[in-house]
Amino acid sequence: MNIQVSAFGKMSVKASVQQSDEQLSDEQVSMFTLSNANNMEVKILTLGGIIKEITMPDANNAPKHCIQTFDTLDEYVADESYRGAIVGRYANRIGNGCFSLNGTTYHLDKNNGEHNLHGGNAGFHKRNWASSTHCDDQSASVTLTLLSGDGEGGFPGNVAVTACYTLNNDNELSLHIKATTDKPTPLSFTQHAYFTLSNDSSVESTVLTIAADEVTDADSTLLPNGEFVAVNDTPFDFRVPTQIGKNMHDMPSSELFEKVGGYDHNYVLRQSANTQPQAEVSASDTGLTMKLYTNLPGLQFYTGNLKTQQQMGALCLEPQFFPDSPNKPHFPNCIVTPDSPLDMEIRYAFSVTK
Repeated sequence: MNIQVSAFGKMSVKASVQQSDEQLSDEQVSMFTLSNANNMEVKILTLGGIIKEITMPDANNAPKHCIQTFDTLDEYVADESYRGAIVGRYANRIGNGCFSLNGTTYHLDKNNGEHNLHGGNAGFHKRNWASSTHCDDQSASVTLTLLSGDGEGGFPGNVAVTACYTLNNDNELSLHIKATTDKPTPLSFTQHAYFTLSNDSSVESTVLTIAADEVTDADSTLLPNGEFVAVNDTPFDFRVPTQIGKNMHDMPSSELFEKVGGYDHNYVLRQSANTQPQAEVSASDTGLTMKLYTNLPGLQFYTGNLKTQQQMGALCLEPQFFPDSPNKPHFPNCIVTPDSPLDMEIRYAFSVTK
């Protein structure tokens, strides 16, 4: 195993979230390159905990870039698609930018129409995290930390977050996140990589499996209405390995699919133990397969093709608590307390068929 660190660039950031745009400081963004004995390589940025690159030898032993990436720091700073980043404090949407907890109503940033999305304006994807590393014969790790202050983005509680990326010699990349708080608060982190296992320009030929029998129903703004929709006989049915394009074009029409205009939906995972994969992606042209494991209850499947074909070149699989869970008591509990910290894991296991 090997790990290298290099400078990726400097960015101007607010010295604190309370200060004005004129009070800026320059921070160095570092890039860590993790590599294993099988020539798999992962690059991690301190900005946003971004996975900048995942490179894996394909069936012809040619290096395949498995996620979409940007070349420069300026592109990541300007990016509005959360590309490759750790998302928080709350992944996905909280309806009408507010929720009530223990008798208090909290008002959040409305950065997605009337809703709060991915933590709002103070999202973790634009923060420069502190970092440390560890490397031995079996694995290489980067540990990232940050503190989110009480009231940041409207959320209660001082929240301390530790996110550890680890690459091992089994071609597994894991993300283990722990978070503590001094007040009860909703927390839901995810990883927002845009995967590209095929060399095709579209993910329509990519084969996908998701271990879920239902998706959460949603309105035209993608906010859950509290109901569930069975995936059978709909474009959402990936219970067995299926080409994404085949489901899009050949399955019977679905009101939810047509209303949203494509795939951007939360799947209700059958089980949230990370002993069995909750999703699997494979591409026949490269021979690459990726299995996803998580202990979170939901998985957002996103191809970015909402009423357009511009972003069909990649797919996102975002483990998470359900969208708008703070306002839906029957959804899985996302409230973290001083006595009950958050402990979540996402693991990507890569393999190749020669």
